[in-house]
Amino acid sequence: MLASGGGRVGGGRLHRSGRDPQRVLLVADRARIDDGGALTERLADAVAARTRRGLDLDVAWDVAPVLEAVETSTEAWRLWRYEAVVLLVRGADLEAASRWWGGRVRRVAQRVLPELAESSAVLVVRLDDRDRGGTTMEAHLAAEPAVRSAAARLDADGRLGDPAQADAIADEIAALLVASARRAARGRGRTAVERRAEPQPEADRQRAVDAVTEGLGGVNPHLERVVLLARNTFDVPFAQVNLLDHGRIRTLAFVGAPGDEAVQPICTITVRGSGPTIIADTWQDPRLDDNPHVHGAEHPVRFYAAHPIESTDGYRVGTLCVFDMKPHDLRDVDPAVLRDLALLAEAEISTLPEA
Repeated sequence: MLASGGGRVGGGRLHRSGRDPQRVLLVADRARIDDGGALTERLADAVAARTRRGLDLDVAWDVAPVLEAVETSTEAWRLWRYEAVVLLVRGADLEAASRWWGGRVRRVAQRVLPELAESSAVLVVRLDDRDRGGTTMEAHLAAEPAVRSAAARLDADGRLGDPAQADAIADEIAALLVASARRAARGRGRTAVERRAEPQPEADRQRAVDAVTEGLGGVNPHLERVVLLARNTFDVPFAQVNLLDHGRIRTLAFVGAPGDEAVQPICTITVRGSGPTIIADTWQDPRLDDNPHVHGAEHPVRFYAAHPIESTDGYRVGTLCVFDMKPHDLRDVDPAVLRDLALLAEAEISTLPEA
């Protein structure tokens, strides 16, 4: 499930490992593409291969609630955190939108897309079983420079089942991401990467943590396996999956030692940003000069590496971390592997029941 300001919407997340991961939101009609996940998996593989970068692909299964949620602002879904937003829409739905949703579509095009264009790009793919002319909705969307349009052919069952069609859509998404990266390199506006890296409002972040904690049960064997894998991967004695809850650590799984109720946790540094934190020697990092776990502790933490764990709506609720009482070489930690392990934990946490 994916969360928005108005509740949860059916969908899921796909991750592909790689450097400098990009984020894409795909909004589609489940009835047209849900073939057990094969098409979305193919899209994720193809886009990652074409861009040669990591990919986080969020999939939402209904266009209508997304349009309704973002009618006046991108903040409703925090769309600015995506490099690209992709809508796969049936031609018949576009025609209905032209007749019945004209006012709403105009408001989206006029108010939301210019704001979204500062950090993201939009691709609208028309799904049809025959060639049709353009619609009022497409005309409104196409008037915004950040929006690209494309078409794909449905099969006889009314589904997007042809792998060649999926590959063509992947080509469009990859081109969108490449263009977005070039725009970012030219310094045009705040990019999605920059906006994701900004500190998040603590009240909003804490509400996301509260939603996670209300769904917690007992020991989670899947998270236990993740921390064991992290410890063995990085050859350290300690690994944890933690939530940062009202400034204190709440440990969900650990190997070596729990971090429950620790104050001034080192993971505070990690949740302030969107990327990994790797500190070869904590005694050499001025951010930790006053940290009690580094200076003054009986067994001080000397090496620390972590990656944020996000809620389904993108708030950094905690971390996957590994640490040691002796310094390590920075080359001991591959940031992409650290991220992959954090995403395993994140995927497990995302399956917790909604409170």
